[in-house]
Amino acid sequence: MGQFQRFINQLTYDISRKREYAKRKKGRSSYKPKVNISMMRTSRVAKVKPHFIVIQKSESIKKLIGILLIVLGVILIFTKCAGGLSAKENQEVTKEVSETKQQSSSYTDYIQDFNIGGDTLTKLLELSLKYKKDYAHTLAVWAVESYQGTPISMIKQDIKQKDITNFSDDFGMYEHATQIYKQFIYDLKCFPIWEKDAYTYENGWKQSRTYNGNRLHYGIDLMSKSNEAGKIKVRSMTDGIVENIGWNQMGGYRVGIRSKGGAYFYYAHLDSYPTGLAQGDFVQAGEVIGLMGDTGYGAEGTRGKFLVHLHVGIAVKTSDHIEFWINPYSILKHLEQ
Repeated sequence: MGQFQRFINQLTYDISRKREYAKRKKGRSSYKPKVNISMMRTSRVAKVKPHFIVIQKSESIKKLIGILLIVLGVILIFTKCAGGLSAKENQEVTKEVSETKQQSSSYTDYIQDFNIGGDTLTKLLELSLKYKKDYAHTLAVWAVESYQGTPISMIKQDIKQKDITNFSDDFGMYEHATQIYKQFIYDLKCFPIWEKDAYTYENGWKQSRTYNGNRLHYGIDLMSKSNEAGKIKVRSMTDGIVENIGWNQMGGYRVGIRSKGGAYFYYAHLDSYPTGLAQGDFVQAGEVIGLMGDTGYGAEGTRGKFLVHLHVGIAVKTSDHIEFWINPYSILKHLEQ
């Protein structure tokens, strides 16, 4: 029998004895035999005393148990508040937090590098349409599962068979990736250069740059084959609002467009942009927003510091409204098709 059950049985027994004692006491008060009063008192004390002792001991035990429980609770509370972990436990917690931060950091880099090939983007779009899945979340599942090392065949099977909108994880990876991709993936409509044989490009994401200090290159450069400024038309990849236009020391003449989903599309080193195009204007995908050039790396009007090219950058925001660049290479490859 457990301690709790024994306590209940003892309490029930004590209450029944107390009631029995009260009834006997009441019965004695209504019956008045002709006996010596001192003898009656002696007899009553002799009979009542054992029952009183049982009740008194039971009450004392209950009070003692209550006090012990309260003391134990207070000790636990103060131990928790004081962070009363052993050195080994503290090391384990610190290690776990460190690993979580490291995983979160490496995952953020993975999302920023946008490690989804152009062909894969196309195939995932086809799968989303075929199985009526949300495209942004399909990309998120692909990215997260790839990051975690899941075989490609299993990822495709999950996308096909499961309700991927119910995917979740302890670190919020799926939700984070989905929110990032939603900012631009539905807005992409065309490649920024329509002259097919006029340009070349490669994945120069995060390559080293030295102008204005050592830094990384957060974008993709589409190089002019002829290296002639003012010859190749640059078109908006999306519908959107002109958020920035004019000179930028690093980017020269540039146009920045905010798409409907919230991503920022940055076109830099332009030779010029259309007369009348201004901040706040709405542009449509495919609309000419400038000509490829070699401006930048100095005061307004600086040219010729590098070969003629177009710098394409795409920036998105986290749930904490922190804006960061993602690699446009695969996106450009996808649009080029």
